[in-house]
Amino acid sequence: MHGKLVEVADDVYAYIQGRGEWFASNTGLVVGEKYAVVIDSVCSEIRAREVIEKYREMTNRDFKILINTHGHPDHVWTNHMFDAVAIAHEEARNETATAFIEVYQSLFPELDFSGAKITPQDVTFKKNMDVHIGTGLKIVHPSVAHTKGDCYIYLPQKKVVFCGDLLFAKPCTPLAMAGSIQGSIKALKELLELDAEVYVPGHGELAGKEQVEEAINYFEFVWEEAKKRYEKGMNWYEAVMDMDLGEYGKWGESERIVGNVARAYAEIEGRELEFAEIVDVTRKMLGFER
Repeated sequence: MHGKLVEVADDVYAYIQGRGEWFASNTGLVVGEKYAVVIDSVCSEIRAREVIEKYREMTNRDFKILINTHGHPDHVWTNHMFDAVAIAHEEARNETATAFIEVYQSLFPELDFSGAKITPQDVTFKKNMDVHIGTGLKIVHPSVAHTKGDCYIYLPQKKVVFCGDLLFAKPCTPLAMAGSIQGSIKALKELLELDAEVYVPGHGELAGKEQVEEAINYFEFVWEEAKKRYEKGMNWYEAVMDMDLGEYGKWGESERIVGNVARAYAEIEGRELEFAEIVDVTRKMLGFER
């Protein structure tokens, strides 16, 4: 798969990989007065080389800072190839350190993770952080959403937001299995309130406020439909099989409903999904057929 580099504002670029398929994540480049900031890496060496080649067509300035929007493999596994100081939320660093390559290879045997390496970040933060490179980058942790350690990067002067996986742009199905359905809704509403025109999603094509609203609508649908079935006494997988996804069934990766309903049930029950349970849910999700 080959990505495309898009200039979203002066000296601000997004590298877009496909339409949101598994592990086809987007990254960003912000060129400052003295050096450049990279937002997220990718899941394999071959993809990282393409990203770096595209970025080098735009600037010869050093990549001095790399910001990870969260700790999932497709956003962190080639951090080592950028020779930059890596920044992430403290929970994202924990997620990075425990995203074992062997587990993902067993779940996604058809995908190429060659050259992938676990490289925990150098600098962590709890809530917010600002980076000043001639233009301002506001790094904000919106609380638990897609994962426990998400952040988005807001460039107020450019009216651009790098959302990480807080946003999967329609028709790419969102996922909050490792975080929170309610937290995702809250985070997306926070994104919607920003003075921004371009939203770079973690997966999918460039977006605007309409796509943020669509993602909110999706998660609200998941929550309400899961809650109804929970109250009827169905288990989470029975709930999934009973749901009519309507238009959402036509979105890409619609099987993510499995992970989202499992998370919704855990939230309703006030408990956490354990690691072994997440692996089991993921297997069900990847083998999901209606």
